[in-house]
Amino acid sequence: MARLDEYDYQLCVEVCEKVSLGGNIKKILESEPDRYPTFPTFCKWKRENPELFNLYINCHQDKAVAMEQEMDSYKEMLLSKEIDPSTYNVLVQTLKWKMAKFYPKVFGDKLDLTSKDEKIESKDPLELLKEYVAINKQANSGS
Repeated sequence: MARLDEYDYQLCVEVCEKVSLGGNIKKILESEPDRYPTFPTFCKWKRENPELFNLYINCHQDKAVAMEQEMDSYKEMLLSKEIDPSTYNVLVQTLKWKMAKFYPKVFGDKLDLTSKDEKIESKDPLELLKEYVAINKQANSGS
């Protein structure tokens, strides 16, 4: 039977719900080839349909939040000595990295690109060069 190629938003909602619970999009789509589109078809739908694009972004954000539960499970495994500390560290660092990629606004590194909460103003390179030359002239004329 041929794979689905006609856009079906409700089916995409179902797929995204599975992703938000921690599933891998490719594995989900491959799990029921008679019901779900291929991965390239899903990607095409996502590019062509803003509502699916937004749904997919949101489901990955939800997936990142759901990963916190997985981290808690690893902590329990560590405390019950099912896994050693180095294994725990690798698992948690990997999850933290993934969470930051799925939902950078919440789990990503916070970068302050301002100076005391004020925007940094960029100057024209030619203006900077003129200022540099003027400062050097002033410094050299005093010697």
